[in-house]
Amino acid sequence: MLFVLTFLVGVWAYQKTPKEIFPSFSLDMISISGGYSGTSIDMLDKMAVKDIEDEIKGIDGIKSMTTVINPGRFNIILELEKRVNKYETSDLIKDAIARSTQNLPTDMKTPTVNILSIEKELLSVAIASKKLSHEELIKRARALKDKITTLPNISGVTIYGDSDKYYDIIIDSKKIDALNLDQRLVTNAISKLSYIYPIGEIQDPKNGFYYISTYNGPKDALHLLNSKLHIKNKSIYLKDIATVKKRHIDSATLFLLDQKDAIDLSIKQSPKGNAITLAKEIEKIVQDLQKGDKLATYKIHNDRSIIIKDRLNIIISNILFGIILITILMSILINFRLAFVIALGIPTAFVMGVFILYFMGYSINMISLVGVLIALGIIVDDAIVVSENIQQHIEKGYSPKEAAIMGAKQMAKPVTIASLTTVFALLPMLMMSGVMGLVIRLIPITISVLLLTSLIEAFIFLPIHSSHILKKEAKTLSWERVNQLYSKMIHFCIKYKKSFLITFVIVVPLISILLAKQSKFQMFPLFDASTITLSIKLDPNHKVEDTKEILKEISNDLLANKDRFSIKTIGSVSGYRRDSTGVVERFPYVGMMIIELYKLKPQNFVDRFITPYLSFYYDKKDRLREKKSHDIANEIREFIKKQNYKNRYKLEQIDVGEVKAGDGKSDLKIGLQSNDEEKALKALQSIKKSLYEIKGITTVSDSIHYGIDEIKLKVNSYGESLGVSEKDIGMLLANAYLENRFALAFDKDELLELRIRDKDKDSLSSLKHFTLTLANEERVALKDVCDFEKKRNFEKVIKDFGVKNFYIYANVDSNIITASQALKKIDPLLKEIEKGGIKINLKGESEKRKDLKSDMMAATTLAIILITLSLLYLFNSFKETLMMLSVIPFSILGVLLGHIVLGLNLSMPSIIGILGLSGIVINDGIIMVMTLKEAKNIDDVYRLASSRLRPIILTSVTTLIGLMTLIFFPTGQAAIFQPMAVALGFGLAWGTVLNLLYLPALYTLINRKKFQV
Repeated sequence: MLFVLTFLVGVWAYQKTPKEIFPSFSLDMISISGGYSGTSIDMLDKMAVKDIEDEIKGIDGIKSMTTVINPGRFNIILELEKRVNKYETSDLIKDAIARSTQNLPTDMKTPTVNILSIEKELLSVAIASKKLSHEELIKRARALKDKITTLPNISGVTIYGDSDKYYDIIIDSKKIDALNLDQRLVTNAISKLSYIYPIGEIQDPKNGFYYISTYNGPKDALHLLNSKLHIKNKSIYLKDIATVKKRHIDSATLFLLDQKDAIDLSIKQSPKGNAITLAKEIEKIVQDLQKGDKLATYKIHNDRSIIIKDRLNIIISNILFGIILITILMSILINFRLAFVIALGIPTAFVMGVFILYFMGYSINMISLVGVLIALGIIVDDAIVVSENIQQHIEKGYSPKEAAIMGAKQMAKPVTIASLTTVFALLPMLMMSGVMGLVIRLIPITISVLLLTSLIEAFIFLPIHSSHILKKEAKTLSWERVNQLYSKMIHFCIKYKKSFLITFVIVVPLISILLAKQSKFQMFPLFDASTITLSIKLDPNHKVEDTKEILKEISNDLLANKDRFSIKTIGSVSGYRRDSTGVVERFPYVGMMIIELYKLKPQNFVDRFITPYLSFYYDKKDRLREKKSHDIANEIREFIKKQNYKNRYKLEQIDVGEVKAGDGKSDLKIGLQSNDEEKALKALQSIKKSLYEIKGITTVSDSIHYGIDEIKLKVNSYGESLGVSEKDIGMLLANAYLENRFALAFDKDELLELRIRDKDKDSLSSLKHFTLTLANEERVALKDVCDFEKKRNFEKVIKDFGVKNFYIYANVDSNIITASQALKKIDPLLKEIEKGGIKINLKGESEKRKDLKSDMMAATTLAIILITLSLLYLFNSFKETLMMLSVIPFSILGVLLGHIVLGLNLSMPSIIGILGLSGIVINDGIIMVMTLKEAKNIDDVYRLASSRLRPIILTSVTTLIGLMTLIFFPTGQAAIFQPMAVALGFGLAWGTVLNLLYLPALYTLINRKKFQV
């Protein structure tokens, strides 16, 4: 009854638990954003950014401070140290900003402070039509947004191509001059056309209570044009000097879906949301809207729930396949009854684990399921060791009930300590820093929870099941021949123990060192993705509409080859891009397309025959792609070169980007710091040239791009003699060129802004001839009283802790060269540049490797300390504890062999796998040594070692079976964790040899007096 109740509760917890690709978490990072429309980078830096940076520098606990300044806006990202409370730090930053912004313009908004979190993209919905106007599409998009935002666990909906409506009052400065009017007075008069705010209230007992306000009736374009303006002694109508149009603000972004103009809604889910359920609900809303709308087409694309279902299918089918294989194997190697007892324990441990993880607030995602897959073989170990020991007692003549009690009791201490050593090896992963550290930490948490539930199952449920299911008369497979072979091997190793151990201690480390030298390191392995990005950048003298047309032509060419590239849809955004190195830019002259690929066809035995039949959400639809996304990305790069888009459209950049693991999207990121800007730029070009010459470098870019030039107006001596001041010029021109809001007015349905701009605002000639009215009513042209100085401006400036940095970004094809190898090739050049007085900052993978090294050293130290303490408690002997610990470094040989055999580079997951291996590899050793401690003579050593052969072989084989699909058949993003599985699997396979041969020989040598040998 208890077993059934436990199972049902676990199933309930699974259904309630959110489903997503990656786990939700908040970052130890704070963002400060602000800006002032129309300001250049230099002006904004001097006006606001420097003061904010200086105030923030004094706050304790800031690990890094990166500032990006663009024209009109800035963003400061602060990474905090782990010990720091981000909420308290956020309050301190707000106080610092309040102190630094006292001298800012009164109409500049206070910079906003936000604690950063990872946003969960769910899906996108595009609305396209050839018959409807842009405004009509926006209406539909907003209606859809209103419906979607009512769903629970939707965190946000962003509309690409949306913009607010306003009244655009376009004044004609020539007509104003002809009427001999002062433009400042004209602007002031227009701003008085509408007043929407309340005036107050009257509480008159005799005549009643009333609220007071101005008449807020509809102010359409006709009403506004017929408004009378009183300027000094003249009265004119607005239509005499201006035109009025209701229009949308020029969109910051424009969207295309395939070849069609569209409005796109990007929908995000909250951490508690179930992506699969939410996607179904949104699909129903979209279908209902489509049925009632014949003029527009609604299309769902970039649906992350499909990816989530695919990943769940792969991992869950692998888990079920592993359970089936383990059950069959146990049936063959021991007997069916024992296999059935063990098989009952696996789902029991899982459902208890799901229940615990649900109440801990974790979701079911690819990371937690990878943890389950890795834990599959490990958690079976407890059940195998305990049940096999119960079976041995039955074979000795005890009743099943007696055997269950005795067998479980005998294994309680060693099995518990063995599980603890695995937990101790994995828990230090929680110390890892960065975004990937936050993602990876769910693996040790999941495995630790499952190890806990496996202990509960092994010592509560399993003995109960064993006492009822196992029988004395049940035959078991004879291991006599295997034991005889093992006995001969152990006799040889112990007889020549000194020679064997000396050879072992010399040869194994030597081979390990040689293999390590041959191995390459990359931070993360490549994996197959469902999307590829293509980004472009034009010169700054282009509008967002120009960018859209170029993206449209390129997407047309790609769609003409959609079968060749397995393209499902292409979504193009103008005015925004994330380039191949992960840098985000928002300019009218940049754009990107997200190329969504069809699903990959079944690639291996598991994909073809296991996943379709052992998964919950399998769907054959759209499985048309034969090539991996990495190969398609390379083909698209070649296609772009042949089409010569860069020269054809005069592009500054065109890059193809791939989805990568980790929190850094650039494999190489090299920063240059120097007070001599020209010198730094020269060095930057030489580094870029060297990188281009290295085979395997796929993209190279930098942070140095010139943006829109700035015109500096300086009052000349003639202007000064007339009493013209910079403030007069600034305030007058700001009215005409900034298009600021001057007033608000109620339309029929909504509140709209009134904005004023000069008809000829985009003409440099008109600026020069702009008329100023002096105090004595004399009128002069701007060009007569001001000098015009043109200044080149950078598109953006990047600073670290307030110091300007120039960055080079590069990505590599890790099948050809790793980032470390590329960096080594240009190292002489970097040293030469440093000698010239330029400071080099290595970031990207180089920076992450330093962090990884530091994290791993701390984690390894803690893991070894915890494992040592647990072994000392178990053995009560320093000699035996050190003997057990010696297995760990020797097991690394298996890790290196596994990576070489499968053609993998060492990576961050490999290092994590080695850390986990340190706890897993000694589990069987603990059982072996605990058994050998009972030996009183050398014959007992042979006998007792042979008695441990079956459980050690079984636990090792079952662990390998659990990891097998991840080792040999990784699919999609699960490939990130293939090196971890290889490290654990091959390391454990070699560790089994160590536990069966090396440990008995070493134990005999250490205790030679006891055994008189």
